[in-house]
Amino acid sequence: MMNNIFRELLHEEVLANYMNNLVIPAKTMKELKEQTVQFLKIAKKHNLCFKRLKCDFNMEEIPILGIVVR
Repeated sequence: MMNNIFRELLHEEVLANYMNNLVIPAKTMKELKEQTVQFLKIAKKHNLCFKRLKCDFNMEEIPILGIVVR
């Protein structure tokens, strides 16, 4: 379902999806902000909700499956 809803962002490599992990990679904070807004607009259009406690924003590195990605 997520791959279908966010197909455009995945194709443009604005978003990475692995199982239940969605990651928005960006080179600058400005780019990250723009891509996050784009992501949230699509999520809102499809009435998707996310638990705030499970969301991290503006991270320089994140752990995915036990590996730290920078």
